[in-house]
Amino acid sequence: MRNVGIMPHIFKEETLRAAKELGRWLEEKGLEARMLPGDAEAAGCPGRGVEEEEFLRGLDLVISLGGDGAMLRASSFAYRADAPVVGVNLGKKGFLTALEMEGMYAGLEEVLKGRYLLQERMLLECWIREGCGGRPLYAINEVVVGKRELQRMIRLEVEINGEYFHYYAGDGVIFSTPTGSTAYSLSAGGPIVEPTLECIILTPICSHSLVDRSVIISPQSEIEVLARREKVMPSISVDGREEVELPHGGKVLIRKAPRRLKMVKAVGYSFYTLLREKFEFPEGK
Repeated sequence: MRNVGIMPHIFKEETLRAAKELGRWLEEKGLEARMLPGDAEAAGCPGRGVEEEEFLRGLDLVISLGGDGAMLRASSFAYRADAPVVGVNLGKKGFLTALEMEGMYAGLEEVLKGRYLLQERMLLECWIREGCGGRPLYAINEVVVGKRELQRMIRLEVEINGEYFHYYAGDGVIFSTPTGSTAYSLSAGGPIVEPTLECIILTPICSHSLVDRSVIISPQSEIEVLARREKVMPSISVDGREEVELPHGGKVLIRKAPRRLKMVKAVGYSFYTLLREKFEFPEGK
């Protein structure tokens, strides 16, 4: 391991301080610590800042400092570089992160020595027929086809493998990965799915039909969503970060991404223990 990228939450002072100190710690170990220019400037170490192309080149590990939002951002860069990502939790839930702040250096020492669990997580690939320059968008958690106007409902037709499936009227539809099953999909009534599985979870948002429920779809399936030509402007949101308007009558293609994300976890990691602790399940008798 030689090149390590540091990606802090730039609006939290504690993560910026931690990024600066972590950079020094890595360099003392003979590693190259690099950051994106804006992150490096915010952390007070502009000398570590490199442009995006250089940041991704030869990257061996990405370290995220913050909560799950910071981890989603870091994971998108790690996926593009085909490098593992490890998260240090300075947020609240920390479903995606592997380490807590108080144990950061001891945990990273183990990671640098190769003593960690590497999980591979399925992502979603999203193609918008118009509006994103012909490039795919990748989601670690979810793709949401929804609307920007609260007063109106949106009407969406969903096809699976070229066959008409269902017509949804409401606030939109969430297409989630198993990793994202504990995020927006869960708040909309979707199921919790073990994150190492492969499937696509379809969950309607505030549906106007009482019979609409979540549907678990095969990862080999291709899903197309058609937005009806109406007054409301549909939009696509990817992991709550990247939002693109969908032209009226436009189509969205959603399918499993060609590669998996490499996510670092501590030895002994258990999803069910994490689930119990984060949701504060009551203890049994």
